[in-house]
Amino acid sequence: MILSLALVLAVLLLSYYNGANDISKGIATMAGSGTVKDRTAILWGTITTTVGALVAIRVTSALVRTFSNGIVTQTVSSTVFPLAVAFGACGWLFIATKTGLPVSTTHAITGGLVGAGLALFGGEGIAWSLLLKKIALPLAISPLVSFGLAQLLFPITRMALGSAQQYCVCMEVQQLAPIALHSGVLALQNAPTEVILDKNENCNRTVSGPLKLNVIDGLHWLTSGLTSFARGMNDTPKIAALLLALPLFTSTTNNAALIFGAVAVAMTLGGLLSGKKVLHTMAHKITSMDGLRGFTANLGSAALIIAGTFYGLPFSTTHVTTSAIVGIGTKTQSGARWKVVRDILLAWLVTLPIAALIAYVLGLVLRNNF
Repeated sequence: MILSLALVLAVLLLSYYNGANDISKGIATMAGSGTVKDRTAILWGTITTTVGALVAIRVTSALVRTFSNGIVTQTVSSTVFPLAVAFGACGWLFIATKTGLPVSTTHAITGGLVGAGLALFGGEGIAWSLLLKKIALPLAISPLVSFGLAQLLFPITRMALGSAQQYCVCMEVQQLAPIALHSGVLALQNAPTEVILDKNENCNRTVSGPLKLNVIDGLHWLTSGLTSFARGMNDTPKIAALLLALPLFTSTTNNAALIFGAVAVAMTLGGLLSGKKVLHTMAHKITSMDGLRGFTANLGSAALIIAGTFYGLPFSTTHVTTSAIVGIGTKTQSGARWKVVRDILLAWLVTLPIAALIAYVLGLVLRNNF
């Protein structure tokens, strides 16, 4: 019972720091391009991520299988294994979040799976071929694909939407007009609301309504929301799988839904309360960008992450979105800030071994005492 409660706590902590570290991945381009302020971006990312997390229970069974015990050849019936995995991943995410480094929860969980598997089952207990095929290759390839896709998409979006930056969509509420009724009674006529597509300078000069939204900014809101939604769908099952691997937590469908819901709530709190530091790195330190470049990076990221979710490929949201931002950064006059990129790459390289080491040590301790 103690281990079960510890596992629930570990999964919730992992969810919290996933939210804190990963909330920036879908919204960094919005904040970095000046489309919205950082706090507004966090709120938008939190809402759309939560929706994706709640939808995940219906569409992500492949990821649940992969991250519960899919890379371990032994039957997992003890709480010790997922507990070591969760704390291994959470330990590194905590360190990275406090230092403002965007790292991969997928990599951290994978490291935890390997470390705990080695501690409890030995080298023969790890399905190395499956680990390579289902996890290592997608994680290695996705940054390169995302980097290249961002560079490929930008000339296309600039050609197709470059002129759209001059336009905005505005909603204007007309002034209420008094009309005369019978017996000299006056009434106010309902004010019609007009939706106007016009150039930015005309909207700024003439429109006093409640909504003024640049066309590119509107598309940016959409792709940012899609990226965060996809992140929620992609990350939630990986974390929930640590509880869903055990029959104790999956005796009924309601239990599974409750687990997904709890993970979603913890991710939401992490993003809202502790997401600013990593967002600052992603949005303001890697490169400078405008709305069109930010939109392009988000468009490619959303496409890759959604595809990975539906095909059960554990693309790292961190790797995909960060690589897209770097790719777009090479298309700016100032370029990418390579010292920051170097620090992020180093953090990526040590994520798996550090999480594996923590999980391995904890796995040995738990195996010898429980």
